[in-house]
Amino acid sequence: MTTHVTPQLAPVVVGVDADDPVQAVLDTAADLATETGHPLHVVNATGVGIVPWTPEMVGRQEARTEAVRASLEARSRVPVTAETMYTSPAKALVDASHGAALVVVGAGRLGAVPAAVLGATTSQVAAHAESPVLVVPHDGMLRHDGPVVVGVDVDPHSEPALEYAFAEAARRSVPLVAVHSWWWESPDAFMSGHEWEDDFGAVADTQHRQLAEMLAGWQEKYPDVQLRTEVVRGQAVSTLCDEAQGAQLLVVGSRGRGGFRGLLLGSVSTRLLHQSPCPVAVVPSFPRPARDLRGRS
Repeated sequence: MTTHVTPQLAPVVVGVDADDPVQAVLDTAADLATETGHPLHVVNATGVGIVPWTPEMVGRQEARTEAVRASLEARSRVPVTAETMYTSPAKALVDASHGAALVVVGAGRLGAVPAAVLGATTSQVAAHAESPVLVVPHDGMLRHDGPVVVGVDVDPHSEPALEYAFAEAARRSVPLVAVHSWWWESPDAFMSGHEWEDDFGAVADTQHRQLAEMLAGWQEKYPDVQLRTEVVRGQAVSTLCDEAQGAQLLVVGSRGRGGFRGLLLGSVSTRLLHQSPCPVAVVPSFPRPARDLRGRS
């Protein structure tokens, strides 16, 4: 007699503040679990403050974590586990990303400038997690009818983000918009009719050609995904935020060169993670075992 064992799906990890959970983050995690069948794992990492934790404080914190777990389980109809950790939230979530299908966290609450400091946990997790990280706007409207948008740097570092974006567009049955941002400065903005215009045209043509070459293989793998491309001369963050208006997901890579250089290495990343009008999926650009949200591993 042959026994068939169903492989266990990698969990979706959701980072929460059990004292003040953000409903948009919980809703997104529960919806993903319901749609994909992945179990949920709640991580409430409180850190250790100046005042030592007493048994009563620990008990209250763990009770609040359990309340979040129970509410997610009732809504998502999948197994939900939870743990309260007394360590750095960023460290706890990066550690939890090992073996996870996805980590879901919230963006900063207080706007772009304060979020540069207060949203440091989100930026650290997005930069260092092994799994993709989904950053959910706290105050944004979560859409289910818009396209998936992916930021493409014409470099092999973009391949994991492209794979994730095509897979998500296919899973959600929505179009995919591939956006490539580039910049080329003319010798003199007031010059016209001179040789540099030919150079500008050549650069623009090269950007279009390189993007088409990068996308060709993925279009063959996902023939049912309706693809639209946008090649924009402009700055990466403003271009992606503009394209993400009305989208249900924006996908970017965690490292790269060219138009998206330094995306997760400073103010550019902070602005994107905290200003995007829709959730942002940050996909590691280094090789990792595939654990997509359709149950394959």
